[in-house]
Amino acid sequence: MTENVIVYQRNGQPAVSSRDVAEQFGKEHKHVLDAIKNIKAENSAVTSMFMEDTYTAGTGKKYPMYYMNRDGFTLLAMGFTGKEALAWKLKYIQAFNMMEERLKAQEIKAAMPVMDA
Repeated sequence: MTENVIVYQRNGQPAVSSRDVAEQFGKEHKHVLDAIKNIKAENSAVTSMFMEDTYTAGTGKKYPMYYMNRDGFTLLAMGFTGKEALAWKLKYIQAFNMMEERLKAQEIKAAMPVMDA
């Protein structure tokens, strides 16, 4: 169910990109950026949920984008409606859950003592 959903690791937590969200939800990236900026302007407490970054277009020019953690994605996606939007929201939820499990497994493995034979 998570096909086409890419979850990255940013600041030690699962995150998705504004570019991927725009593509998957059929939105223009500039509109997704505007929505994120509006969310951040309404409440500065959410700033940590959105990590600013840039991407390089095929022309070589850099453009703004965001990575967002699960909470940031949830705030953003709440505004997306329709049957198709619901299906993508469910895919993203599953992808976040899978990445969290992987990160937890890595933490547990890193915390395990090494046994010498």
